[in-house]
Amino acid sequence: MVDGVSVVSGERVFRRHPGRALGSAVLLSAALSAAALFVLPQFLPRGMNISTRGTIVLVVAIALTLLIFGSTFWLRNTRVVVRADSVEVGRAGNREVFDRATTGFRSKITEHRTNGIRSGITRALIIHNGGREITVELVGFTRATFNDLMAMLNPIAPPPTADPVAAARERAQLPSSFTVDSSGERRLVSGLTIGAVVLLIVAAAVGALAASPGFLDGDLSALVLLVPFAGLAGIGLAIGAFQRRRVLRAIPAHVMVSHHGIRFDDADLPYAQLTRIWLTPAGYPTRRIRFERATGRPTVHLLGSPRVQMSPEYTSFLLAVRAETARHPELLRLDLE
Repeated sequence: MVDGVSVVSGERVFRRHPGRALGSAVLLSAALSAAALFVLPQFLPRGMNISTRGTIVLVVAIALTLLIFGSTFWLRNTRVVVRADSVEVGRAGNREVFDRATTGFRSKITEHRTNGIRSGITRALIIHNGGREITVELVGFTRATFNDLMAMLNPIAPPPTADPVAAARERAQLPSSFTVDSSGERRLVSGLTIGAVVLLIVAAAVGALAASPGFLDGDLSALVLLVPFAGLAGIGLAIGAFQRRRVLRAIPAHVMVSHHGIRFDDADLPYAQLTRIWLTPAGYPTRRIRFERATGRPTVHLLGSPRVQMSPEYTSFLLAVRAETARHPELLRLDLE
């Protein structure tokens, strides 16, 4: 099993990785047991002897540990078994089997934020069967495991066609050349860079004035407060400009899709050298393409965002790649972030 996916007698089993589940259960039980050790004695009668206090704390710690392990490996241990004609979803003692021919599957990804900071993601499988809509939260499923599951349930590769001439005509109707306008991203990088330079110059200039004799005793001495604020803001903008510049370098100006591979500006990526192509769904606000090779690190290119526009539209690009990779049905997948 690799990252929660295993293959057994013609079926694929998707579940939370048991090693990660065990690690999280151990850490959580240890944290709650420690909290019980320090917090619980404060609520016990003061006249109670030490041995009785220790026994109560030990019993509570054991109960918490059993509760956490039971929840982790039973109540929240959902697995999905994908077979050729059926899909089994659920946990031990509460599993349901769905016929793939009469059941629809889709994904639901919810991003959680605390004070504007991303604090977690909930991944769920939506099942449509017999007029019912069932939502199954896949607790502990990683992004890779969830993507593999949805690729099995909803393969993006087109079905094989019996008429290669008709398939070639359909591909010919799709665009093969795309341009990517990154001017909005360039303006953002320029704005961040200019702002960083201006703030750092202000911090340096005021710092130099503050170092001159008698400045701190004058009426403008309060300007010295600008030094830390302008300096920190300038550094922050400089870091932001550096990060956005890295994103800018990952945006191609021109993309070509052919029967043999994809060309990004002057770089060719033949399908034969790739193990996987991950494309962001068209409905996402930020759209990327990620390439995985047998050797070397994956590469990512940004193709669309509120500041980056592809022409023709990204949906046409996705359909073009889908059509051209039809000979490699396992190559193209959707990246459900």
